[in-house]
Amino acid sequence: MKKRILSLIICAVMGISMCACSDIENNENDKTLSPDNSVTVTEDQNTPVVTDGNTPSPDSQPTVTEDNKTENNTSTKPKPDADWKYEFDSAFIEQNGIAHVWEQLDEDTKINLGEVMNAINDVMLYCPLSIGVPKDQADSFLDLVINCSMFYTWRGTKFKVHADESGMVKGLTLDYRVDYEDDAVERAESLEKRLKEIVDKMPSGTDFEKIKYLHDELILSCDYSDDAASPFTAYGALVEGKATCQGYSDAMLLLLDRAGYEVAFATGEGKDTSVKHKWVYVKCSDGKWYVIDPTWDDPQNITDVNYVGYDYLFISDEELLKDHAKKYESSYYKTPVADSMDLNYHKVMGYYTNDADEAYDIIKKQAIEAVKDGRRYIYLRADDGDTINKIYKAVAGGSLGNNKLESILIEASKETKDKIKTAKWQKSINEKTGTLVITILDEE
Repeated sequence: MKKRILSLIICAVMGISMCACSDIENNENDKTLSPDNSVTVTEDQNTPVVTDGNTPSPDSQPTVTEDNKTENNTSTKPKPDADWKYEFDSAFIEQNGIAHVWEQLDEDTKINLGEVMNAINDVMLYCPLSIGVPKDQADSFLDLVINCSMFYTWRGTKFKVHADESGMVKGLTLDYRVDYEDDAVERAESLEKRLKEIVDKMPSGTDFEKIKYLHDELILSCDYSDDAASPFTAYGALVEGKATCQGYSDAMLLLLDRAGYEVAFATGEGKDTSVKHKWVYVKCSDGKWYVIDPTWDDPQNITDVNYVGYDYLFISDEELLKDHAKKYESSYYKTPVADSMDLNYHKVMGYYTNDADEAYDIIKKQAIEAVKDGRRYIYLRADDGDTINKIYKAVAGGSLGNNKLESILIEASKETKDKIKTAKWQKSINEKTGTLVITILDEE
């Protein structure tokens, strides 16, 4: 029988190894974060349509915003459920792919985080903390919880914190996206099934081939949208097909984790420094960490459902920070350092050059291959924006009849038996990352 979550008011009795947890009174010492007792996650994205002109670089950054307002809570404290007893279960570490983060946490934080993660897994409205968190560290701890709980179906946008007289946060009231416990179980099963479906079809090639496949499957499965049922979740990205950057990054991390890779996440700021952003790290068999930002590889305003971007696949921190404003360091764990471009998409595919003549050959070969395969996109990367602009002008500039790019498309049409009918294109340049995307237009 389904049990309605709103009827679950829980207080826990801890096991011996976890210490006893005292009851928490909801009185003038209870503190709330933000006017609606919540930590609210918001984000915005402003990504370019591919055009034949100067285009802004993609922009998608989620944030956790809070204020310092407090209010008294006059409700009674959560009542115990006599049938429920807390037992520490470490399954959440594997479920959420957070082994890299978990190993760096101190013992008190492990207890606090473990209690919250298990409470969320069990769809509990109230989670007591046997150790507790100092109030001045509450924001950082809640941020840790939000970013670690990638597999679960709770509403990571709302918390209510309960502090005792000494100023220790000793409990959290949680919020959920479902009305019944069974719904949460069904969502978890659906997400795990979808993860397995994708990973089971992963090619048995190199790290590059495997991870590119996972990256592409995510982008082709999801559209960027905050107007969705579960936009901040991996479930939203992979099952519902709509998500924001937190959903994209969490889905990417879980796919990589299920595929057997060591993974981590980082938060920071995108182009807009007022909003947070989240991305993923993966450690490959060469022993090096690489950044993947799947959200920015799926520009919001490109209507072609088959488009996949590669500006942010296998890049370094240095490359990332060319157009991401900042990378945050958590007070609880160290994010990986990505200092290699060895597996960068453009380098591995042979689409990286600083020479215009070499770029001509790369674009010509790509154009023919793309048309044969029914694709419309040609990719190129250089060291910087100035170089990629010079390359584009050298290849595409000139009057009619002296336009190398036009001649490339005419030749591609001939070699593919007129699969494209025009020699028209659009281009998008990200000057900060030095990347170029040429879209072959196939309309009359």
